[in-house]
Amino acid sequence: MEKEDRCAAYPHEFLMMNLSVFHLLVPLVALSSDYIKGILIASLSGSILTLLWIVKKARVTCCKASTERPLVKAHWQQAWKRSQFLLIGYAISASILLIGWFFASSQSDPNMFDILLAVFSWIAAIPLIFIIFGLFVLSTVSSARAKRGEFPKKSALALGSETD
Repeated sequence: MEKEDRCAAYPHEFLMMNLSVFHLLVPLVALSSDYIKGILIASLSGSILTLLWIVKKARVTCCKASTERPLVKAHWQQAWKRSQFLLIGYAISASILLIGWFFASSQSDPNMFDILLAVFSWIAAIPLIFIIFGLFVLSTVSSARAKRGEFPKKSALALGSETD
């Protein structure tokens, strides 16, 4: 049972690794580099690949030894549900950037174009930052619950297993 509890914590730890590496560490490196665009695109690509891995695991299971274990599957599914908030954050930030680009493109002064894009870039980062820190907190709590062998709250699999 202890191995299953460890496997149930993997999805939350994997999500936290995604958040810490691709949303905190790599952008920090990008800001201190001359290759900001390239590094940020690589960071976004790595994050999306990580989210695709979580989707795949939410449909299968994490450990071959615990195939079709409800606890492990429920935690992968919860990690995917939380990852969707990150995708929503990307969409919100992209929308803000697009609005900023439209405002900036209407400017005749090239300096004003750059200023507006810079301002909207910072504004676009705010929703994503709040979502990332919220996901850190939620994933930490869920990882601790998984290590104790508890099902995620409001999980259909958890409700089915409690009635057995």
